Amino acid sequence: MALVTGSDCALTIDAKDYGDVVASFELAFTATSTTYDTLKGQKAGAGKESAKITVVFAYDSGETTSLFDALWKAVGKDVAFVATAGKSTYTGKAIAVRPSVPAKAGEVSEVTVEMDVDGTVVQAPVAGGKA
Repeated sequence: MALVTGSDCALTIDAKDYGDVVASFELAFTATSTTYDTLKGQKAGAGKESAKITVVFAYDSGETTSLFDALWKAVGKDVAFVATAGKSTYTGKAIAVRPSVPAKAGEVSEVTVEMDVDGTVVQAPVAGGKA
């Protein structure tokens, strides 16, 4: 499994950017292979690749601009993301899921939401940098 992690991630839901509330993200890729028999023995070929993006942010339900509330309402819809780690930027779309409701007495609660990526993630160098 390939893994990209960082804290610079913006989610866009219904044309609203939520980059200022994301504490961290993880973009993980899983690839499968296909095996088949030939006259020279078993061979492996490329299979499917899938990706998930996991985002951590402060529980902000009820705020004027709330990522929690936006995800809650956007279930099943595409959420655009732009995530930067090191000198690379990754863009794509994920399928919104309803986040769990956290509660920790006496402290700010964090929400962790894992979403399946819909389509291909595009990697590009950060403006002014090299990937």
